[in-house]
Amino acid sequence: MAKSAEPDPEQPEQSGEPETAPRHPLRLRRLVTVALCAIVAYVVLLQIVRHDANPLPVLERANAGWLVPAVLAAVGGSIGSTAAIVGFVPERVSLRRALLAQLSGFFVNLATPGGLGSAAVNTRFLARSGIPQAQALASVALGQIIGLVLHLLLLVGFGTYIGADYAASLPTGATLLIAAGSLAVVLGAGVGVPRLRHWLAARLREAGPRFAELLRQPGKLAVGIVGQLAVTLMAAASLWFCARAFGQYPGFAEVTVAQLLGSTVGSAIPTPGGIGSTDAALAYALRVTTGTPTATWVPVVLVYRLCTFWLPLLPGWAAFLWLQKRDAL
Repeated sequence: MAKSAEPDPEQPEQSGEPETAPRHPLRLRRLVTVALCAIVAYVVLLQIVRHDANPLPVLERANAGWLVPAVLAAVGGSIGSTAAIVGFVPERVSLRRALLAQLSGFFVNLATPGGLGSAAVNTRFLARSGIPQAQALASVALGQIIGLVLHLLLLVGFGTYIGADYAASLPTGATLLIAAGSLAVVLGAGVGVPRLRHWLAARLREAGPRFAELLRQPGKLAVGIVGQLAVTLMAAASLWFCARAFGQYPGFAEVTVAQLLGSTVGSAIPTPGGIGSTDAALAYALRVTTGTPTATWVPVVLVYRLCTFWLPLLPGWAAFLWLQKRDAL
């Protein structure tokens, strides 16, 4: 008679029901998703209700032929941000998922001020791609630092070009140079603030080793820098196309400086997605660089924000859910 096998005391007794993993992280993720969706829906509803800020009614006055390249330029900016995040990471990451992470950033940015949502999404995406948290933070910090340096260089470069090229508009050029200098002074004064100085020092400490590592991969570093340039220049191109859609003919350099100044001021004001602050700052910056009244630029800015901020919300929401479902965010 066969002897029945006795249970091994070292092995845990197995029940008929399969073990289930704790669901607390899943519940937390669902709560975060629901909260983000609620905030986004609320903000979008407010934007539609406010007639002075709703971009849809002014679309009928725009030349649709110029809106197509405006939207394509906005898409080019998303591709540029994808190249930037991939280029500043020495490790290999999925290009498709990196692009979806940039789209997810549009969705999350609507609920956070100053582009903090994109930085958080990129850090989370890199960590979920198998990169240690410290290195993921360092890569995102490196991208932000290089982006800031390029932003200032473009601002001073285009501002100097406008001041030198348009002698008849010397006050405008002088105003631009003063604005660029003021921005540099503000940044320099910020270093004297202990909290800001400590934050900047922490970012530099995080980014330093990653930058040294990328110096051994100059191709990837070049991709990241070109991607950061594309983000800024594609945004300026989209704004320029929107101006043409309303029969305005500003120079590209003037529009670029206005976009650089307006986006900087708008990001510095802590409103979700820069709503209101970025719009007003862009319209005023265009008045400064072109000499045309602010009222002329209000519909241009509204449609520009529609192309670069509001239209990506739906694909951004879909990308956010897709990445979360696959545990990539």
